[in-house]
Amino acid sequence: MSQLMISVAGIRGIVGDSIRPEEFVRFTLAFAEGCRPRRVVLGGDTRPSRDMLRHLVFGALEAAGCEVVDLGIAPTPTIGLMTRLLGAGGGIAITASHNPEQWNALKFFRADGTFLNADDNRALMKRFASAQFALAPVERLGRVQPHPDPCREHLTRVLKFVDAAKIRRARMKVAIDCCNGAGARVLPELLGRLGCDAEVIFAADGANPSDGSPNRPAPAAAKVFPRVAEPLPEHLGALSKAVKRHGAAVGFAVDPDADRLALVDEMGRPIGEERTITLAANHLLERMRSPVVVNLSTTRAVEDVCAAHGVRCHRTKIGEAHVVGGMRRHRSRLGGEGNGGVILGDVHQGRDSLGGIAVILEALARNRCALSELNARVPDYAIVKDKVPIGRLKVDAIYHKARREFAEAVRINDEDGLRLDFGVAWLHLRPSGTEPIFRVFAEAPEAGEARALVRRVHAMMK
Repeated sequence: MSQLMISVAGIRGIVGDSIRPEEFVRFTLAFAEGCRPRRVVLGGDTRPSRDMLRHLVFGALEAAGCEVVDLGIAPTPTIGLMTRLLGAGGGIAITASHNPEQWNALKFFRADGTFLNADDNRALMKRFASAQFALAPVERLGRVQPHPDPCREHLTRVLKFVDAAKIRRARMKVAIDCCNGAGARVLPELLGRLGCDAEVIFAADGANPSDGSPNRPAPAAAKVFPRVAEPLPEHLGALSKAVKRHGAAVGFAVDPDADRLALVDEMGRPIGEERTITLAANHLLERMRSPVVVNLSTTRAVEDVCAAHGVRCHRTKIGEAHVVGGMRRHRSRLGGEGNGGVILGDVHQGRDSLGGIAVILEALARNRCALSELNARVPDYAIVKDKVPIGRLKVDAIYHKARREFAEAVRINDEDGLRLDFGVAWLHLRPSGTEPIFRVFAEAPEAGEARALVRRVHAMMK
């Protein structure tokens, strides 16, 4: 049996293996125990296990006496935003985000719409371990109330954040790949309201149109995702073709829960997920002054952009909850991660592909240029993102060896794994919080230098 993964990114595992129904029920009851008021917002993406798991969660929340606001299929940032706006005691997203469709997860939100932080997670695990849950008597059982229009407020806030009129006047052709996920519920509408002529691919959202229900997923046996869920360059071939076929100025790709955003230029070339936050920061810092917060694995290009605009760039541990915590500490309006995550504090304190798309479109409209030209205006580095099955790896021993192997490092950060800086180049080693792998990230001015750092790590691990 594989291991259930527990981190600030939620409780996740493989359905029928590490995910057991009784554990999902217990985690939900443990979460409900800490919710005040007893109202919980629930939504999720389109993966095949969604219906099975949401019924487990519904039952547990009702047993705990919670009122459940059901958003149905909805992007993760929408679920977080609505948790706050509806005055709920917490929220739950049923999604494993970029993981393959046999995976699923519970992501828990605080009452303020942000993910649980480390202290919250410790309290949750303590309640889970105690298995002492207060259950409601029959007259106080909770109930489920579907929400009629879960994405409306999110759309409104994104459209207010950007110069929507300028984007509409540009009348851009775009292409978008929704991965048959939650983004299919709202991203085509966003592009339409911004006046874009959109070529939309992979926009089935798991609904079964034959029964008239907008929230009934496809049969569990059906394969949902048409490509690998993570929107990496090697997975975006269909989007690249759509961009060229449509003559689009830009192509957008999201993961199944629509919190991550990747870009393809007008020539059909994926430009890399690190460029999303880099381009967004470069554009937004022209019209607002704010420190920027990113994680330890994000490209150095963001630091360069911040320096050019005269603002500070702060780094945190990996995970959206840590980045949002850093944004609050540093009073930042802009944050993100190099995995395609853009956090617009004025819209919602969480990674948000809707906001990211709108910002990139605004940048293109204001600069009246192609995405390739916009991309060429900011520094670029070669980044290699490697991974090794974690198996029986002795992580602490690897860190110890790395300190000796890379004695030339000028700065060492062990806040989250081990990050070694060599002037401009850097190396970051850490176990993933979302997959059973050990990550090896290296960045340098040239690809050969970054690959050489990774090769040294592999040689050291033998």
